[in-house]
Amino acid sequence: MAQKMTYDTNNKLFILNTGVTSFDVVVDLYSDAKEDWLSDPLMNKFRFPIMAIGGQAIGGGQVISPYIVLRYGWKIRPQEADHTLTVAGNLITDDETSPFTSVLGDYQVTIKSIVSSSSLTAGVAISATDIANIAGGVWDEPIADHATTGSVGKTLKDIKTRATLASLK
Repeated sequence: MAQKMTYDTNNKLFILNTGVTSFDVVVDLYSDAKEDWLSDPLMNKFRFPIMAIGGQAIGGGQVISPYIVLRYGWKIRPQEADHTLTVAGNLITDDETSPFTSVLGDYQVTIKSIVSSSSLTAGVAISATDIANIAGGVWDEPIADHATTGSVGKTLKDIKTRATLASLK
C-alpha cells in the first residue's frame, strides 16, 4: 500500500498525504501504485495510469534514466498546506501538461524537481576502444578517396600531389 499518497480514481488524482513534502517518482509513485493496482480488485478495474520508460542497462554500469509518465489525464495533488514539495525523478505526462494540479484552499506550494543529470543524453556510451577504432579508421582512410574541395582529405591529397611533383623536378 502506498505510504505517501491516496488515490481518487473518480477524479484521476494521486493525492499526497498530510506531512508529505517529498517523494521519489519511481519508488513512491510508480512502484507503490503498481503494487496497489495489482492487489486491489476495485482499483484494477481501472487502466493503470502510469507508464515507465527507460531503466535499461546500456553497459559500462550505465542505465538509461527512467521517466515516469502519467497517462489518461491523471495528476498529482500536493498536500493542503504551505510547503515546498521536492520531487525526485523524471516525471512527465502523456499530454505534455503539468503532472500537478492545484491544492484545495489558499495554500502556497512550491514544487522543486530533482531530475537525472544525464536524462537528455542522446546516443550510446562510447568506450576508449571505440574511440581508438574510430581514430584508426580516419587515419587509415585512403587519401585518393577524397575529392571534396576544402575538406581536410582533399587538402592532404593536394599536398601529397604537390610534394610528389616537386620531388620529380
